[in-house]
Amino acid sequence: MPHPTTNAEGMPTIALSEEQRYRFDTRGWLLLPGLLSQSQVDEMKDFCYRLKKDTDSIPEHHRSSVGGPLESLTDHPAVVGFMDEFVSSGYAGEDCYGFRLEGTFLTIRSKGDGQFAPHGGRGLFNFPGNSHTYRMNNDRAHSGLTRVVWELNPVRRGDGGTLFLTGSHKGAFPPPASTASKDSDLWEGYECPAGSALIFTEAITHSGVDWVNEDVDRVAVFNCYNVVGNKWHKWEPHPQQLEQMPFKRQTLFRPVFCQDNVVSPNGV
Repeated sequence: MPHPTTNAEGMPTIALSEEQRYRFDTRGWLLLPGLLSQSQVDEMKDFCYRLKKDTDSIPEHHRSSVGGPLESLTDHPAVVGFMDEFVSSGYAGEDCYGFRLEGTFLTIRSKGDGQFAPHGGRGLFNFPGNSHTYRMNNDRAHSGLTRVVWELNPVRRGDGGTLFLTGSHKGAFPPPASTASKDSDLWEGYECPAGSALIFTEAITHSGVDWVNEDVDRVAVFNCYNVVGNKWHKWEPHPQQLEQMPFKRQTLFRPVFCQDNVVSPNGV
């Protein structure tokens, strides 16, 4: 079945380039810098701080990290293009995505917040039932549980963004003992402007780390995607918000099964 050519707001999806596809497959993570305008970033950051510090100012059904202006991040054209390549099961159509959004949270870290706690990796060897998998065959690759992190403030290298053991989603060996220290040169980070998307497979070894930039907080929205037949997180959007979403966006949250799991606005 065809993938949708537009997102829920009618914007054309953005397919990965050959270089981006290869980079993600071999490295396990991909940075898409500067996808949002400054006005979008400002509006979203304001919402994030209200969500953390002035919750009562937000309608109850929008009090989550997919609420308010953050809802548009769930099916950003670049996200849809990526998921169609690495996550979609093929149960899709012009009005229906071939993947689900199954979890989300917001992080606001000031200097000193956060901790180093490596987890994940060796996803080729995980059994079904564990969504933290990575598979490839005949010029195709599939990332089971996939994370999209929207960085709403700039991140400098060494500030305390997410760290990766690049390629460990395919690793046959456990990480070396040296990687128990965040100072190991095997750990890789990134830098990016505000409004960038960091995408990684949960099959890779990764970690947060303490934020060291005293000038700006780390303000990041973490959305997690999966195939339509699997679910890892115990989370659902507020029913009222879901009801008010455009139909195509609602399909991000449809029930978890495979057979005939393609829906349309007229119910056929």
